[in-house]
Amino acid sequence: MKTNLKRKNYYLDERKIKRAKTILGARTETQAINAASKRDDFMLLQKIRRFFLIVVH
Repeated sequence: MKTNLKRKNYYLDERKIKRAKTILGARTETQAINAASKRDDFMLLQKIRRFFLIVVH
């Protein structure tokens, strides 16, 4: 199965990513971002939006 992985650079607030990792039970930052992007639970997405401020570099 082919994946569409591509390296990206972002500026992330370290405190927010750590908190998101805790809430989502992720071991890595990549896992937290992947989990956040796959969730369809509205309330969880609302919480994640408050934690992440992503600026594309």
